[in-house]
Amino acid sequence: MSGADCAGGDGGSTLYRAIAEQLPCGAVFVVDPGLRYVLAAGSGLRASGFAPAHFEGRTLQEALPPELLAQFTADYRSILAGGSFVREHRIGARWYESHGTPLADAHGRVHAALVVSYDITERKRHETRLRLLDTLASAVRAAVEPNDIATSARALIEEYLGPVRCVVAGVCGELESVELDGLVLPQFGPDVVARLARGETVAAGENHPGLPLSVGACLLVPHIVAGRPAAVTAVISRAPLDWRPEDVALVRDIADRAWVHMERLRLLDSLQDADRRKDKFLAVLAHQLRDPLNVVRNSLRLLGRPGTGVMPEAVVALMERQFGHMTRLLEDVLDTSYIYYGQAAVRPQALDLKDAVLAAVEGARALVSARTHTLLLSMPPQPVPVRADPTRLAQAFNNVIANAIKYSRAPVRIEVDVELRGTQALVRVTDNGIGMSPRTLARLFELFTRAEGDGDVLPAGGLGVGLWITRQLVEAHGGTIGADSRGADQGSTFTIMLPLADPGD
Repeated sequence: MSGADCAGGDGGSTLYRAIAEQLPCGAVFVVDPGLRYVLAAGSGLRASGFAPAHFEGRTLQEALPPELLAQFTADYRSILAGGSFVREHRIGARWYESHGTPLADAHGRVHAALVVSYDITERKRHETRLRLLDTLASAVRAAVEPNDIATSARALIEEYLGPVRCVVAGVCGELESVELDGLVLPQFGPDVVARLARGETVAAGENHPGLPLSVGACLLVPHIVAGRPAAVTAVISRAPLDWRPEDVALVRDIADRAWVHMERLRLLDSLQDADRRKDKFLAVLAHQLRDPLNVVRNSLRLLGRPGTGVMPEAVVALMERQFGHMTRLLEDVLDTSYIYYGQAAVRPQALDLKDAVLAAVEGARALVSARTHTLLLSMPPQPVPVRADPTRLAQAFNNVIANAIKYSRAPVRIEVDVELRGTQALVRVTDNGIGMSPRTLARLFELFTRAEGDGDVLPAGGLGVGLWITRQLVEAHGGTIGADSRGADQGSTFTIMLPLADPGD
């Protein structure tokens, strides 16, 4: 039987070729009982880099690569035996759906196998994308910590792309300091750093200049918060490869979705923590106000007894101290409210920073003497000109010094140093007191934060707002404040930096 006969005659062959040309990236194959291709046509052939001549007149063994031969031979034998099939399969980087059916003559005898295939690569990619995103959504729902989401996103990206390494790195400070899989960003080239800073996704393939020798390709997705990169999701391949647009889009989609949900968890945790600290603050405030009010109430009851006469001086002094304590507590609460809502007035004027520091030191000397501490002050002989609100600045310094005084087991040495550092003035308060843990340091300047420690070490007073107020006041003057400690019983150092006034001010 001739090839034309197997294909249903010349008319059948023409019909099959016409059908093949109408299939979107599809192909039509006709194979005779000898497993020889009688017809191969369609745009799908050309898209795969083949021509009809590669198949027509050749057997399956002659036309197909070894990795496809066994499956295709079984398929065609099944059709020639009267069966049919529908199968999705992969050839190279592309996916196809093939439908096989027998061709029979008027007597029902099968004389050829017909297979119609069409490209479903885009559909498979879409299905893969939906599957990965659905898996990510399930991971997000089950996640307790942001790292749980990051781990799931990394695993999905690595599953999709194959032998690559995916990392998520936070940006602390400058982009140049970010480390990715043992490499710092500048090693990827200045162009990469500049593009990430602009919020652009960088897909660097095997021909990209400037990649480190150990990197064949990389895909970097920045995550922007408040106009600056807050983190980078990086996919690094040791082997050279070129990034397909659909791969870049999927990785970016997974990375962005994961980042949004990680930020949501972090924000939720922050809000819950703030709510807990607020409740604790209100409880502490109520306790702090109750004690002096009890003293005043008892004193007034004593005064109201018949025959009491003139109130003893000791009782008057006690009431004054308690009123003073309540006044300071309420002033802290008011300052917190005013600053939090941007209503705190800062009235800068030209002044010598040494005067504000001296006012704070002198105001603390009574408390220092009462606790038998030692307070040393060191200042340069020349003026330290700044533009600042003297009252607010002295308040900030007093809060830091008072903090050093309060947090101590035994008499401690407190040193206050004022220095000139170029265009900046430095005020450093150092003590050899109880020190701070890394956990306390990390949250020291947050609202409603109180140090954690033994009950016999921590002072009874304090609402957890003083250092937050201090930071806000320092930053309102264009300055910065930081703290450092080597740990328990290693003391603490607070450093305040303020800009010097311009010579003409």
